[in-house]
Amino acid sequence: MSQPEEEHPHVDFQPMKHGEFCWTEIATTDAEKCIEFYSNVFGWSFQKSDAAAGMAYNEFSTGAEYPAGGLYNMDPQWFGGTAPPPHFMIYVAVDDVDAATAKAEELGATIKRPPMDIPGVGRMSVIQDPTGAHIATFKPKQ
Repeated sequence: MSQPEEEHPHVDFQPMKHGEFCWTEIATTDAEKCIEFYSNVFGWSFQKSDAAAGMAYNEFSTGAEYPAGGLYNMDPQWFGGTAPPPHFMIYVAVDDVDAATAKAEELGATIKRPPMDIPGVGRMSVIQDPTGAHIATFKPKQ
């Protein structure tokens, strides 16, 4: 028997239009060092979040009330034992994650993470464009 989706009351996505940047994630190997760095350089504030069930996740704000993104430690197991270098992942709002992912593949993208649901948050995928750059698609849960 499946458990009901956990709702995340802190996730309050503003209206998004297809093609707009809507979220940023920092994937790192040292979350505490990143938090200290970005807090001191840019004045960003961080708070622990339960948005990513089962992993330590910190949402950050660049000054607005709404969080601008998240920060997490990469687990090498997610990448077959060797994590990629720390990086930013930019999310783009789409009307339909499955359709956008299929269209990207049709146009030469490699699908790095097929469309998947994030319980209580929305649906996303990660694509690699024909030149090798990675970007994520996202549609919030209605």
